[in-house]
This record gives sequence, C-alpha cells and structure tokens, in this order.
Amino acid sequence: MSLAVQAKSTVLERSTPMAGAVELVLEDAEAAAAAKPGQFFQIAVGAPHAILRRPYSVAWTDQRQGRIGFIFNVVGVGSAWLASRHAGDEVDLLGPLGQGFTVEGGARPAVCVAGGLGVATFPALVDELQAIGRPVTFLQGARIAARLLPATRLPRVDLRLATDDGSAGLRGSVVDLLTPALVSDADIFACGPTPMLRRLIDAAERLELQLARIQVALETPMGCGFGTCLGCVAPRRGGGYLLTCTDGPCVRADRIDWERIGDAFHG
Repeated sequence: MSLAVQAKSTVLERSTPMAGAVELVLEDAEAAAAAKPGQFFQIAVGAPHAILRRPYSVAWTDQRQGRIGFIFNVVGVGSAWLASRHAGDEVDLLGPLGQGFTVEGGARPAVCVAGGLGVATFPALVDELQAIGRPVTFLQGARIAARLLPATRLPRVDLRLATDDGSAGLRGSVVDLLTPALVSDADIFACGPTPMLRRLIDAAERLELQLARIQVALETPMGCGFGTCLGCVAPRRGGGYLLTCTDGPCVRADRIDWERIGDAFHG
C-alpha cells in the first residue's frame, strides 16, 4: 500500500461520461504516480454539516501528465458538492488508501465484471492488465444503455454488455454473460452492487470457478479510511470481520463470508 498524503489538487475538467455520473479530472502528479487500480482517496467536501471525508475509488491515472480521474454518482450532499466543482476549483485529497487489485498472473486471461457504477474502478485496472500483456474481456452491465460507460473508454478489450431492459447487449444481469469457456482459465475482477457480487459467487459454483480466482472491490460505507472508526466491516470467512478500508477494498472472494454480508451501500 502506498503512503497516504494530503494535498490540494486542481480540477482540470468536469464531464458526464454516462447518464447519472460525473467525472472530475484533477491535476496532481503525486497522486497519479502513487495510486494503484482499486485504491481510493478520502476527499474533503465543503457541503454544510458534511464533517467526514467521502471515499472515491480511482478511475484512472495519467502519470505522464500528472492527472487522476474520479467517476461517481450524486447520492447525497457530499457527492453533490463534489459534482459542483469546475475547472480551476481545488479539491482536498487524502490517499491513496486501501488495497488495490493484484494484477500479476503471467499471460492468463482476465475477465472484468462491472455492474452499474462499479465500472468506475476499471479503466485504471484495464490499463495495467494490458500493460503487462494480459488479454482482457470486459463484461459491463447497467439498468439502461445510457448508464453504460462508453466503449471508447475501454479500448482494446473484448467488450460484452448487458442491461436490465435489453436496450444494449443481453437483457439481464452482467453475471449472465459469464460462460464456462470464458472463465475456464481466467482470473475474475469484479465490482458492483452487493446483490450482483452475490450472484457472481453463486455463478462461480455453477461454473466450477474457485473463489480464490475472483477479486472483488467492495462497496461499503467508510468514515475514516484508516481502520479506526470500524464503519466498513465485512464478514470474514471463518469468523470475525475484514475492514474494507484497510484489508480491501479489493479482496479475494474466498476471504468473505457471503452468507453474512449485507447490502449496506452501493452506487
């Protein structure tokens, strides 16, 4: 895990990459160099009565230009304040924090499974997987086509889509795109709402896929980001709990007790 630092970063661009989401591009060479796919930053927000920082996963980095991107939904006063930032505004970052994805695996294929806004953590991961020569199949699901991250943001992948209403790709869950041939010799990287992740775990048994070959990025509430407040616990297989902010957010699926995990937060 990289050493966390606090710094004021300047907003360079604000855009809406898909319906319901906002993307902020920040200029911060140190953050861009330090962040790994799957890690997050605690971002200070200036909304009234918003005392705690808000956790946002790294969407992508550009180390050459010293840029870092975040993609998020507006779900409360904190994210609404952040979404109202524009070019030239300053944002206070603390991070990077947590455990990112483990990408080593030789030339073994990688299958990324993104549900809803879970796609926000994947552009950086795809870049790193491709940089070390791993072929990537990308499965993306959303409620409607307008909420899918555009294909141009995920170049050189085998992209397969699913939507709840059938407006793009398969009608159904993104997990329905998994097939025995696709996962037979692949590692799985997944992020999305907890119900989607549970469905993925159920599918793993049907597909005879070992949970140790699945890495999930958990979406849970986080208060401090350092393992102090204990607000982000996830049940650990064998008893006890993991802390999403320090043991995760990215963990092997076989470390989690999926029977006990709750759907406390997603989006």
